[in-house]
Amino acid sequence: TDTLAPIAKPSSKLGGNCRRQMQDELKSIQQRVGTAFVHVTHDQEEAMALADHVVVMNNGRIEDEGPPERVYGRPATRFSATFMGESTILAGRVMANGDIVTALGKFAGAACRSGDTVHVAIRPEHLTLGSGTDAKVTDVVYQGSFKRVTAMLNGVPLLARVAADAQVKPGDVAAFACDPRRAVILRD
Repeated sequence: TDTLAPIAKPSSKLGGNCRRQMQDELKSIQQRVGTAFVHVTHDQEEAMALADHVVVMNNGRIEDEGPPERVYGRPATRFSATFMGESTILAGRVMANGDIVTALGKFAGAACRSGDTVHVAIRPEHLTLGSGTDAKVTDVVYQGSFKRVTAMLNGVPLLARVAADAQVKPGDVAAFACDPRRAVILRD
């Protein structure tokens, strides 16, 4: 059986490069020793970088758990979707044919009942520019390898991560879309 070895999280006062080096060293130690580590952190990127299995807790209750790729990419709850990274959360209404209608368009509503209200979570890297629904760009932040774009769609903020060379600026009206397979239907 594995022995659980609690460890302290790297100090949030460490700079970015030092912090990454500390994470790499912790991962290396864990692999060399072959012992399970329990790592408690509020830093989502750190959790995904170090963990083989992530547990998201809210008020002492487990909201979600699993491999970091699944917890980030297909969160089980709205809390998990927002805690494990930025997301656009859209309210949706389930139609008789099973489609979910949102401000951004329609999504398939696997196993949802007609008339139900659900939420659709979309990660910023899954919102694309160029075709889709028009929204007014309110902020653009250049972040090196990408631009973080915020736009308003009928009072709902959209958050997109687009190519660094994308020609978009605050005040523009731009078309946003999401591959429906990338949207996560949340029932909570």
